[in-house]
Amino acid sequence: MMMCMCPGMSIIVAMKAERGLIFKYCHGKRTDRVPRILGENYNSDLIERLYEAGGNVMLDLIIYLSSHHLKDLFGTSWFSVEDFCHKMGYNRTNLQRKLTEEQLTAMFGSRTPPKYVVAGTAGKSVTHPIETVFEAAIYKLGLENLYYPVAGEDGRTSYNFVQILKRFDIVSDFETKKSTKRLYSAVISPEIKDFMFSLYNLLELQDYRNLPSRYRYFYLELSKMIYLIKYRVKNNETPFYVLTVDQLAKRLGIEIAEPKYRKKKIASILTKMNGYLKYTNFNFSFIKGEHDRWAYTVLFSFPQDTLRYFDEGQYAVVTKRFYKSLLKLYVELVYPEIELESRGKEVKEQENDKELYGEFLQWANFSENIEKKKQLYINDFVAVFGRFPEGWTPERQQEVPDPEKFISSKSGADRKSPTV
Repeated sequence: MMMCMCPGMSIIVAMKAERGLIFKYCHGKRTDRVPRILGENYNSDLIERLYEAGGNVMLDLIIYLSSHHLKDLFGTSWFSVEDFCHKMGYNRTNLQRKLTEEQLTAMFGSRTPPKYVVAGTAGKSVTHPIETVFEAAIYKLGLENLYYPVAGEDGRTSYNFVQILKRFDIVSDFETKKSTKRLYSAVISPEIKDFMFSLYNLLELQDYRNLPSRYRYFYLELSKMIYLIKYRVKNNETPFYVLTVDQLAKRLGIEIAEPKYRKKKIASILTKMNGYLKYTNFNFSFIKGEHDRWAYTVLFSFPQDTLRYFDEGQYAVVTKRFYKSLLKLYVELVYPEIELESRGKEVKEQENDKELYGEFLQWANFSENIEKKKQLYINDFVAVFGRFPEGWTPERQQEVPDPEKFISSKSGADRKSPTV
């Protein structure tokens, strides 16, 4: 299986010159949005399969690419292995290790190992094997789907499948034997991009990084709990979340037959996990569930400080407002014949029609009409916060924003955490 790239290496320069608009509010926290679908139980088998193939790397790549999309909303996102390591806490040497033939077979099956093909200088094709831990993990994600069930009005359940990656590219000088820096583009699917605005949970990056690899997937369960409990508090419902001991044992990979020892192991792991967490602290206790003879149900709750920390506040207002503005702009550009007073109706039709909304997502997530989109974001940011984004003055409105100007230099990102 091969991938071809158009000739020309000037894209590196272009990428550095025009990165696209950073879509982040500097609130001093390190919360990142993750697609809610990623933490749902019905996708746990996929996550386990990915873990068996490449450890936690593929799960962390999905998280990284999802949040990376918000930083480069309108163009193709190029990043290096160093960028990924810096954010997710990995060791570059480990990720650039070549896989053995047996490991490649375990990951890709009996098919021919993938190769990347690029046009060389003398008109000859240069072939680059996809064989490092990092590159194989990205490629593997392109072969997998997430899914979610939808209950129809007729009572039947249908299943929607969501491709994780739509495209994977590499930029490097493959003709030299010298070690040259490689840049990667891994474009997540439009559906996942949309989830980052509509169906997402929040992840505290430092807490996530501090957890041992084997506990990271359960952190997504904690982020789901926080979302649901905040929703229940808002609706004056009981602020708790419950799981049975058997359910927790499966999520934590505990294979102990005796119930009392399984329960003891769960208590030990949850206590240990809490010790790694600074912002996502939780409380848990064992209670008797309905029809239970013994206390084999676990009740989770969160301190008020934790719930307050996971509040995006005005940032959520900006993103929601901006996405609405994008849809209005799309209707204006695509349907110029529609009168101004009728555009609101067309916007609602676009939102409610899956096929039409998919076409909007394709437009929204690529560089078409980029200047208009950037101006919309700035207008919405100013409307919500009463000021321009950091490092962005009225005199610079016609310039391409510098991504680093939108990121606080003294945030939790500067704290050290272990590497994987």
